[in-house]
Amino acid sequence: MANLTLNSALQGIRGRIDNWVYRKFGDRVIIARRPTITAAPSPAQQAVRDRFKVAAAYARAVLADPVQQPRYQAAARAKGTTVFAFALGDFMKPPVVHAIDASGYHGGIGDLIKVDASDDFEVVAVGVVIRDATDAILEEGPAALVEGRWTYVATTAVAPGETVMIEATATDRPGHSGAKLVTWTNA
Repeated sequence: MANLTLNSALQGIRGRIDNWVYRKFGDRVIIARRPTITAAPSPAQQAVRDRFKVAAAYARAVLADPVQQPRYQAAARAKGTTVFAFALGDFMKPPVVHAIDASGYHGGIGDLIKVDASDDFEVVAVGVVIRDATDAILEEGPAALVEGRWTYVATTAVAPGETVMIEATATDRPGHSGAKLVTWTNA
């Protein structure tokens, strides 16, 4: 790849001229051939394009929001990218629930279930649902962020020997979610 220094008249160039596209990224100007589209997009390609349009709309909304824009700006600066690109990436990547720690849960009221969840920007909420063997909901509610871990306090007792399923769902700022399910038996 060739490196060149543009004269002062071309320093701020961006856009399209003939079959060339000029993009400014940081202090650099990137020049590429204009893409040629030869066929209609496949349904999968159209789905990606539609999702990208929604993500771009979300990023524009973040830029216009006086509360969210500074928070995204600080995170984008730390990653060395633009606020728009960072917000777009945040929209495209859902949060992940890594682990459900039921070591503090013994089937009693007030027992703790801890959840490890992450996102490329921020997990804003974690919900926990406990179901019995018939998939009926025994209890559900929000977890609280305590010392870097999401912690849920049980509100229903589980009988000894009963097997339950514990599901944790993390939600990020754009509203996407990721979940994990574990099976637990009250010994």
